[in-house]
Amino acid sequence: MILKSYIEKITNYGVKSTYAPWEVFLTRKLNIITLIALFNMSLGVVAFSVMDYPSIVFDCFIVLLIGPGVFLCNKFKNYIWASYWFFMIGFIFFVFVNLKMGKDSYMLLFYFPVLISLIQLLGRREMVKHLIILSVLGFASIVSIVMGFRFHWVIPIVEEGSFSNLMVFNILVSFFTAISFIIVVVSESLAQERLIKNMLTEKEVLLSEVFHRVKNNMNIVTSLLNLKKNSSNSVEVQEALEECRTRVFSMALVHQKIFERERVIDLNFKDYIHDLLNELMSSMGRKDKTDIVIDADSIFIELSNAIPCGLILNEFVTNSFKYAQQPGKMLQLKISLKKRNDFIEFELRDNGPGLPSDVSSKTNSLGMGLMKSLSEQIDGQYSFSNDKGLVFKLKFKQE
Repeated sequence: MILKSYIEKITNYGVKSTYAPWEVFLTRKLNIITLIALFNMSLGVVAFSVMDYPSIVFDCFIVLLIGPGVFLCNKFKNYIWASYWFFMIGFIFFVFVNLKMGKDSYMLLFYFPVLISLIQLLGRREMVKHLIILSVLGFASIVSIVMGFRFHWVIPIVEEGSFSNLMVFNILVSFFTAISFIIVVVSESLAQERLIKNMLTEKEVLLSEVFHRVKNNMNIVTSLLNLKKNSSNSVEVQEALEECRTRVFSMALVHQKIFERERVIDLNFKDYIHDLLNELMSSMGRKDKTDIVIDADSIFIELSNAIPCGLILNEFVTNSFKYAQQPGKMLQLKISLKKRNDFIEFELRDNGPGLPSDVSSKTNSLGMGLMKSLSEQIDGQYSFSNDKGLVFKLKFKQE
């Protein structure tokens, strides 16, 4: 237990409270593979001493002295400095030891665990530059070894073509080092994944609670507006309060749909259209007086766009109920929602008299002005026109 506690303390050495989860685990993985590398150097000191290779013992001893610098870099600098320290020591060490042992020593096998760790540690968007630099340096160290073998820079201690204990030792240790590095990488990556999933779950729960509270508060507002409307004797006041109530309801419905789906980034706008129209027709007594055609695809619209679109739909429909009805003629509404490439096309039509000659009159200016403002809010392209009634078209981008 004491040893485990000590190793865990070293593993977390240099982890800072300001780090993102991936930075925490990168630091931890660097510390762990450094521990494995130092253990290998300690094993090398013993094994090479027994096999009577004093020059290699010296190289391992030097690494044991400067290797803990990785921990110090993590503590007093950051994981970038620690990464360079670790891999530069490794690449330089491999050049000297490979040339001393010779190409038949299989010392080159140690590059596999090192490259595994290099790619895993630095294979992120934020670290790509450092991954490329260290990969180039690693390649340069391999080229140096190959050139050293070719031009006999160093007389190897293992004769070419001979089978030695050194070869067996390198094969076994490089294999177990690779396995150890893989275990470290996989275990820490799984731990990181679990942490991120828990954080996302917690965030979704909190956001869901926020949407639930917002929905409830908006429902309270709609109830208060409804009570005030019913207590007023003025038809004009009642109409104004009902307009406010439906606007609040259209926003509350977005939050309600998101809360029901437990998905906080978007909602199925086709379902939203049906629910909002049912509420509007019930509240304004239009169920038997309106023919509604909905031609909508099941499109999920982002929350930032869904609320403005819901308010636009509310404004158009309520204005149609109030101003588009013609004597002896049933009011017809057509709502179209389509996605074409990266754009969503939202079209609303009625069979009323269309745009009045004075569109700035009080009857229509507020609703139309609000629709224009909401369209601009989502960077949409919009237009009003007459085509056997009023037509409103909105086109906005959503990937």
